[in-house]
Amino acid sequence: MERGHLPIMPQEIIEYLSVSSPELVVDGTAGGGGHTSLLSEALPGSQIMAFERDPSATEQLSLKFTGTNVSVFNSSYTEIPSVIAKKGYQQASAALFDLGLSSIQLDSPERGFSHRTTGPLDMRFDRSQGRPASEVLRMMTEKQIADMIYRYGEEGRSRVIARAIKQKGQLNTTDDLADVVRSVVKGNPVKPLARVFQALRIFVNDELDHLEKLLSEMHMWTVSGCRIAILTFHSLEDRMIKLHFRDSEYFQQFDPPWQLPSQTEKKENPRSRSSRLRLGVRL
Repeated sequence: MERGHLPIMPQEIIEYLSVSSPELVVDGTAGGGGHTSLLSEALPGSQIMAFERDPSATEQLSLKFTGTNVSVFNSSYTEIPSVIAKKGYQQASAALFDLGLSSIQLDSPERGFSHRTTGPLDMRFDRSQGRPASEVLRMMTEKQIADMIYRYGEEGRSRVIARAIKQKGQLNTTDDLADVVRSVVKGNPVKPLARVFQALRIFVNDELDHLEKLLSEMHMWTVSGCRIAILTFHSLEDRMIKLHFRDSEYFQQFDPPWQLPSQTEKKENPRSRSSRLRLGVRL
């Protein structure tokens, strides 16, 4: 398990996914391998496919799970159907998606994900693709930045923050962006900072488009009765999953449809506080 990282709601997830002793389990967001390790230990007779978009994390995962029942793929979860078809796997009977960042990503200054650490303003999951956040902000208009912060961060002060960002000019580091937000936000800046960084990260990595594609194609690689567990961390992605499980012709919500971390877990693992576990079943 990665240093400093605690998998969220591990007992609830393992209990939910291991009920039918699934033959094939998909971990669509392996990260540092916390949940993957638990699945491997709890389901030694299952084949586990671990997907990870971050090449550096994939390299560590491959070393970690050598000789186990886990196969690691450096791919986004949107590529699950093609990987399953190409590698000749059967359809999955259990799947997990943890939509939050791993601690190892958040705490790595060179990745630029957090306002709490100083580093280049990058935010890309895969630094070999796309543009870093600093370049994205430079190319966007004030209105585009305001719309992005409001839509993906649900921050009401998006316009004044966007204006300050464009007035400041080129932002190269996480400190540059954090200082701009602090300069225009009255009172405690912690929540606005978190929302702005969240919005920019979601935009840079096309996270909601990836999630929409995952949900629309999930029926292609799951068997009847397949259990799906998805950890969400903000209202936009949670709403998308809720509506999909409620309205899909292929899936239905489990009963109960979601769970929250216990008070004990929230105290022991502060990063679990904003999480919600959505549960669905393939019809």
